Amino acid sequence: MAYRCAVCRAELVERPGRATCSFCGCPEPTDWACPAGHHACEACRTATAEELVVRVAAAAGGTDPVAIAERILAHPAFGASGPEHHAVPAAAVLAALRNAGRWAATPADLAEAVRRTSDVPLGACGSRGDCGACVGAGVAVAIALRADHRAAPERALVLRAAARALARLAELGGVRCCKQAVYAALEAATATLAEARGWTLTAAPTRCPFAPRNPECQGAECPYHG
Repeated sequence: MAYRCAVCRAELVERPGRATCSFCGCPEPTDWACPAGHHACEACRTATAEELVVRVAAAAGGTDPVAIAERILAHPAFGASGPEHHAVPAAAVLAALRNAGRWAATPADLAEAVRRTSDVPLGACGSRGDCGACVGAGVAVAIALRADHRAAPERALVLRAAARALARLAELGGVRCCKQAVYAALEAATATLAEARGWTLTAAPTRCPFAPRNPECQGAECPYHG
C-alpha cells in the first residue's frame, strides 16, 4: 500500500531522516518523504479541523493572514466546503497581528475564535444569510479589540467587518465556495482594523491554489483565482 502526502497527495518515498511539519513547523524524525518537500507531523496529520486551526495559527510566522489561512486550508481535514472553514479567517488575522507586534494573541484567543464560530451551521450562507467565514471576520475584530455588546465603538467595528465580508461575498455572485468566503473575510477584517486602528498587515496578491477541490469553482471569474 502506498503512503501519500497529507498536503499534495503525492506518493511518499522511503527516505529516513528529519523533516519539518508543513503545518505547525515542528521538526521530527521520519522514514518517509514527500517528493515536493511537504511533511505532516503525527499530531497535525491526525488533528481535527478545529484542532489544526489552533495548532497552525499558534505556530505560524509572518504577517500575511492569507498565507497563514492557506497553510491551514491545505490540510485534508478541509474539503471543498463545510463549517470547518468558519474559524480560519479569525485565527489567521489574529496570528498575523501577533506576528506584526500589533496584538498579543494567545492559544486561548485562537481557541476562542473557534468556539465563537462553531455554532454557525452548514449551509447557513444560503438559508439565513450569515456565512460562517464572514462571521469569522467579525470574530477577528471582536477578539482583537476585546469588544462586546456594551462597547459601542468596538461593537460597530465588529458589525462593520462582518457586514463588509458578506457584502463582498454577495458581490462575487453567491456561488458556493468556502475558500472564496475565507478570502473575502480576510479582506474585510484586515481592512476594518487598518482603517480603525492603523493596524496594517502585509498580504501578497491572492492566488487561490484550491480550485481543483471545488467542482463549482468560478475559475477566472473569481478575483482570487490563481
